[in-house]
Amino acid sequence: MSSIPGQEAGRFFPGLGGRGALLLAGWLLTAAVALLQAFAPAPLREAQNRLYDLMLGAREQAALSPVPVLVGVDDASLAEFGQWPWPRYRLAMLVDRLQQRGAEVVALDFLMPEADRTSPGIIRAERRRDRADPGALPGGEGSDENTARLADSLRRGKAALGYYLDFSAAPPRRVEQPPPALPTGAVLRSEASDLARPLARGELRSHPQLAAAAAAEGFTNALHDTDGTLRRVPLLLPAAGDERVSLALAALMLSTGERQLELLADGGERALAWNGRRIPLDAAGNLLVDFRSGSPAFPYLSAGGVLHDAPGQRDLAGRIVFVGAWAKGLGDLHRTPSGRLLNGVEVHATVVDNLLSGSFVTRPAWAPAVELLALVLIGAGLTWVLSRAGFRLSLLAVLAVGAGCYWGARQLLVASGIYLSPLLPMLLPVAISTVLSLLKYGLEARKVRLRTRDLLEAQDTIIIGMSALAEARDKETGHHLLRTRRYVELLARQLSRTPKYAHLQPHDIELMAKSAPLHDIGKVGIPDSILHKPGKLSPEEYGVMQQHPLIGADALTRVVVGTGHPEKHAFLDYAKQMIESHHERWDGSGYPHRLCGDAIPLPGRLMALADVYDALVSRRVYKQGMSHADVRDFIVQASGSHFDPDVVAAFLATEGEFADIAQRYADPPEPAAA
Repeated sequence: MSSIPGQEAGRFFPGLGGRGALLLAGWLLTAAVALLQAFAPAPLREAQNRLYDLMLGAREQAALSPVPVLVGVDDASLAEFGQWPWPRYRLAMLVDRLQQRGAEVVALDFLMPEADRTSPGIIRAERRRDRADPGALPGGEGSDENTARLADSLRRGKAALGYYLDFSAAPPRRVEQPPPALPTGAVLRSEASDLARPLARGELRSHPQLAAAAAAEGFTNALHDTDGTLRRVPLLLPAAGDERVSLALAALMLSTGERQLELLADGGERALAWNGRRIPLDAAGNLLVDFRSGSPAFPYLSAGGVLHDAPGQRDLAGRIVFVGAWAKGLGDLHRTPSGRLLNGVEVHATVVDNLLSGSFVTRPAWAPAVELLALVLIGAGLTWVLSRAGFRLSLLAVLAVGAGCYWGARQLLVASGIYLSPLLPMLLPVAISTVLSLLKYGLEARKVRLRTRDLLEAQDTIIIGMSALAEARDKETGHHLLRTRRYVELLARQLSRTPKYAHLQPHDIELMAKSAPLHDIGKVGIPDSILHKPGKLSPEEYGVMQQHPLIGADALTRVVVGTGHPEKHAFLDYAKQMIESHHERWDGSGYPHRLCGDAIPLPGRLMALADVYDALVSRRVYKQGMSHADVRDFIVQASGSHFDPDVVAAFLATEGEFADIAQRYADPPEPAAA
């Protein structure tokens, strides 16, 4: 697209040239997009998350940690051992088997807050409450042998239990004994007191016997984004004035024996220091999870197979085993960025894997500043380029910048795990290109309108000049030219209201009206002796006079053809038709070609009536003007012979306006007549 002259664009933006207007528009748009980054609406945040998911899928991952192992209560286990939940003595057997095979830590990812109602003592008490026959059941009434059995198993090894932190708006529930904030002996130091985290209002824990027997407890809360996808998990959450650890972190602390934790705040960066690792956290203290591919990504054992102690099963020495419900309808499923659904125990195992392998995804505190700087640089640079470049270069620049932003952000995430959102830097070039293109189009359209106006003014100048030339030779006055123009316009507009002439557009009507003053321009070629003869013309002289339509049409044809672009002069085509045919008659008795009926061009038919009306109603030195009524009667009588009946009908529909024009623009009194 061509550049915009400053003079014309300045009419859109007073005081600014065209390029200045484009620069201002680009900068304002850049500022608006920068505000979107600071105050991103929900749809924009969701779009950023989707783009993050797409880039994360290409990330190069570190070697898989061998520590996490999954044990699932799957469909096969339920088919063999019965419905869920299992009696706790069976869970105790499962824990015993895992410990016997060398599991370093067994983490149970399910809640057991109530007594086990399958215990004989519990059944006996309930049967008595319900006044049923208690039968011969072993054990004391009300005793929970199954829970005690599971507690003994937990106590014999390193076991971690999950619990749930309640963040609902309901009043805080009274907790008899809150879970320990950290595993026994753990120490937490914190420099980060400004983490934007919710405060838990209560806990849902396992049975007190089980909680007391476990070596550690950890919350199992997951943090889903607004689109329902799990991208980050909390490692620490505040509750009851203390920091609580997640089940995955609690299991790791039991496994390694490293109990020192420190929340760091370094120049806006948030991190958790543990076991010589610096674990990056977001502004709310969450870990961005680097999910593994594969289903499941970690070694998996069926709980039924473990209970059977099948031969050849995996050695679990040094492993952290996460046990959870895996069967359909029981699983705690979470959608991941890849779209795959992960069971809750897989999420805990992934967190352990990330912390041990050092495979972290982080969004640094300086990321928003870098994104803002990128927006400013891209906006300023592209605005400068697009305000000067044509379409092809602009398109290449937009594509190059958009693709470059995505590729750069993707490579940064793939190679180093640093996440910068490329969405707004990708959208800004498109927005600037669109707005500047529309603005350029508007400015160019205004240029076209100005050129069209200049062309129309040139047309009027040509018409006025040529009309003045004819007027200098003839005795007609300028008022006659003005009146006939108005008459032709009236007739054409009235005809356009009828179905037969509905094709007449305002542009056509205007051109025919403009052409009216040229109808007698051919008289410049008639000798003065004939043109100004006071008496009646001889037949030979009248024959010469009849040539003036051809003389005028020929002159106009030469003008049109001489420009080399005859197709651009439609207004002169109307004038040519009017000049050549305004003395033709409907019945074919006119001149110069003796055309009849519809063969006579419409401009000529219009001018024929307008010229006769004005000649009869106007006074001259040599005659008095007829009344409007007499002229109307004459025209009606000549309908179908001299005049087109449709044009006569249009005249009758507008005769009041004809009379008004004749009176308003009447010629001044001639000195001789006075």
